[in-house]
Amino acid sequence: MFTSHKLTVLFVESNTVLREKYSILMADNGFQVLKTDNMTTGCDLFRTHKVDILLVDLELPNNDGLEFIRCLRDKEIDAPAIIATANTDKTTLLDAINLEITRYLIKPFTNNVLLEALHLAVKKVLNGHFTTFTALHDGFSYDPINKCVNTPDGTAIQLSKKESLLLELLIKNRKQIISYSDIEEIVWQDTMMSLDTLRTLVRGIRKKTYPNIISNHNGIGYKIDF
Repeated sequence: MFTSHKLTVLFVESNTVLREKYSILMADNGFQVLKTDNMTTGCDLFRTHKVDILLVDLELPNNDGLEFIRCLRDKEIDAPAIIATANTDKTTLLDAINLEITRYLIKPFTNNVLLEALHLAVKKVLNGHFTTFTALHDGFSYDPINKCVNTPDGTAIQLSKKESLLLELLIKNRKQIISYSDIEEIVWQDTMMSLDTLRTLVRGIRKKTYPNIISNHNGIGYKIDF
C-alpha cells in the first residue's frame, strides 16, 4: 500500500461490478471514494465535494467522459484525471493527451495498473495541482467550477473574475503570504494594479464570505485563513 494522503477520488463508472471492485481497492489503499454510474451525479459531486483525483469511464450512457474533463480544463481546473476505456482509437488518445490526462487505462486492466496510475496522480496533487471544492471557515465553501462561494444556508454567491482569480491563488498557496507583485501579475495580468484597487477587491471577497477570510501582511501581501 502506498501513501494516499487521504485524498478523494471521484470515480465515474457505469459497470456495477467494476465500480464496486475498484472502489474497494481504492478504499483499501487509503483513498476516500465518491462513486457514481453517471456524469450528472458526477458533476454534482464534483461541485459540492473536495475532489483531488478523477477516475472516469469514457463509455458512459449518453455522456462523454472527455467532454466532462474538457469542461473542467476550460475552467482552469487541473485535478489529475485518469480515464478508463476499451476504446483504442488514436483520435481519442490524442484528445486525452491534449487534456493533460494523467493516465489512459485500456480495459481490462489489473489492480496494479490502476494503483500505479493513482500513485502518479497523488504525486501531481502533492506537487501543487489545484483541487476542486474547498471548505472554508464558518460553513462557507468555494466552488471553482461555477466561480462562486456557497454560504452556510446553501446560497451561491457569484464572484467576479478577479475575485475568483485572487481566491484561487490564495487557496493554492494557503500556507504562504502572496506578494502584491505576484497578485498583480496573476490577477491583473496585463493591466496595472494599485494597492487601493487590491484592497477594494479583498473587501469585496470579505463581504461575500466572512471578515477574516483574507489577512493583510503590511508591506508584504495577503494570505488566506481557513
